[in-house]
Amino acid sequence: MDAQTQKRFKIWQWRTIFATMIGYALFYFVRKNFSFAMPGMAAEYGISNTSFGVLMTIVGMVYGFSRFFNGVIADRMNARYHMSIGLFACALVSLAFGFAPMVLGVEIGVAPHILIVAFAILLVLNNIFQGSGFPPCARLLTHWIPPQELATKMSIWNTSHSIGASLLAILCGFIMGTMGKNVSNDAAAVDKMTYNYVSTAFKDDIKKSDIRIAKVNGVKVEKDNDGYLVYGIYTYKSNFEDGRRDTTVYDFSRKNYLAVERAAATHVGASIEELAELTELPVVQVKASQSIASRASHTGAWQWAFWIPGLLALVGAVGLFALLRDTPKSVGLPELEMAKTSIDDDEHTDAAARRAFVQKMVYKNPIIWALALANFFVYVVRFSVLDWGPKFLTEACDMAYSSAGAAVAVFEILGIIGMLVAGWVTDKLFGGRAHRTCLWCMVGAALCMAGFYYFYLSPTEEPDALLIGVLAMAGFFIYGPQALIGIAAANQATKKAAATANGLVGIFGYLSTAVSGLGVGWLADNYGWSYVFMGVIAMAIVGGVVFLAMWGAKRDGYDKA
Repeated sequence: MDAQTQKRFKIWQWRTIFATMIGYALFYFVRKNFSFAMPGMAAEYGISNTSFGVLMTIVGMVYGFSRFFNGVIADRMNARYHMSIGLFACALVSLAFGFAPMVLGVEIGVAPHILIVAFAILLVLNNIFQGSGFPPCARLLTHWIPPQELATKMSIWNTSHSIGASLLAILCGFIMGTMGKNVSNDAAAVDKMTYNYVSTAFKDDIKKSDIRIAKVNGVKVEKDNDGYLVYGIYTYKSNFEDGRRDTTVYDFSRKNYLAVERAAATHVGASIEELAELTELPVVQVKASQSIASRASHTGAWQWAFWIPGLLALVGAVGLFALLRDTPKSVGLPELEMAKTSIDDDEHTDAAARRAFVQKMVYKNPIIWALALANFFVYVVRFSVLDWGPKFLTEACDMAYSSAGAAVAVFEILGIIGMLVAGWVTDKLFGGRAHRTCLWCMVGAALCMAGFYYFYLSPTEEPDALLIGVLAMAGFFIYGPQALIGIAAANQATKKAAATANGLVGIFGYLSTAVSGLGVGWLADNYGWSYVFMGVIAMAIVGGVVFLAMWGAKRDGYDKA
């Protein structure tokens, strides 16, 4: 290229990188908003954690297969149309999600089956369309970035999902805490929300409040002499010292709820413990009353957590259509010299030749299958921390909720840094061989999780700081392979099959939810968190072994194309 053409190419290259970064971040706005809306949905409709868990496992699988099929489509379709239409469809589904209760005529109370089914259908639809987020990006980036620069620049691009998730967390935190309708003076509405809370979340709070409590026996609903509904939670409490088992009853009458509200209003800034003394109620019950009051003050806020991100995504879809172009050729620029393949001439390449090329570079390529297998183990480690982090930190490590939340946030932040460092190391030290960087990253992740397990078993004077530190470093290491596997697959399959290869690799990543979701839950319930930590360490080691087997692989597959 001459100097003028090179300058124009660079402008279009960075325009494509930044436009797709913003676009993919907006895909997260209308994908992860469901997680932030769940507390409000649970409070208003009594949806259990088990139901949410089943939904999340199903949609994880759907998303994995959607990424694969969209990968196949992406290698044949104009990426400008593919990505912008996909984001537009996700935005419409997000808007529909917020309107679902209104359309079905469902009010506050235990959700009817039709609402759960509607939510499930919309989640599945959303994740089908979500599959059109990454594959077009893989196609675009491999057309605009040469192989020797792909790891560094695509690592920069890969921060988009963490940036999107972080910005969404701030936005949804503001929405859930400030918007919605205040129904705290509506006795019937508050009674229904109280029942929803005590029949789902409060049981778990009781278990966490005292390690001696072995079992929640049940929830009983009746009326007291003044006509107030009473939600009594009955628990069995084991005394391990003398073997006794006692019964404790938590009385959730509206009378007690109002007592907590009055005490909080007259003693502004009082702690949970102080309010418990003033009302002569158990600490966990006071905490639960305040949670109910907070949700009653912002009913329907969860709907805005779908509407506002949905509107932003609509604007983003229009912006993507305006900013993106499919290939350098489409704007009168030459194709990359170091990324030539036998089917570069789209006008004279027939369907049979394209299929044969994809078969050779993807489905019959042992490196692609090895990367897919490695991706399974990488995602088990990543999702085990992301999905279960707050739960095992509070249950197994006795951390405060604020500390557990900070730990997961720092895990994400260190992950961004880890992605950027891994990309630089790949290009500068390993000559673009991403699989070699991934090996050392998995070794680091395994060591960090082993350190986490050690400090969990041997608490020191500052357990929170140490646990958060080693968990954050695990994020630093695990996000390197999370970013680089897609880069390696794109380079191995070449720009003409990059999206298909990433779709195949993505399936294995999201199949991991069978282990990181149901598997982790089963281990924790039946054997305890210690076995979960050991399982995660084992997964990191096996993933490292898979990367070790690829050590001698070449940087890319262009010499075979």
